[in-house]
Amino acid sequence: MVEVKFFYRNNEEISGFQIEGHAGFAKTGKDIVCSAISVLAQTAVIGLGEYLQEGSFKYFISDGYLKCILQNDLTAEEKNAAQIILKTMYLGIKSIEEGYASHVRIIKEV
Repeated sequence: MVEVKFFYRNNEEISGFQIEGHAGFAKTGKDIVCSAISVLAQTAVIGLGEYLQEGSFKYFISDGYLKCILQNDLTAEEKNAAQIILKTMYLGIKSIEEGYASHVRIIKEV
């Protein structure tokens, strides 16, 4: 199962996420659930890199693991862009969780 944690500040702003595990929906290389989650997460990291200043977030990636955390010194414009990116990612993951609940679990961490 893939666990996707979304970290929140003030119970409303997403401050980062962590994805851990494998869905186990199909064999490695053919697992559409893992692929979909991976694409959403990596696209979010790419988007943050495009719209935030260098050093505004940190990420760590390895097999079956991705963690991305926003730094505290974002401008108002960067915060807005980051929230749009991260909330869109959340919506995508939530949609996958609804269709494949036995393979994906979202956790909200305040």
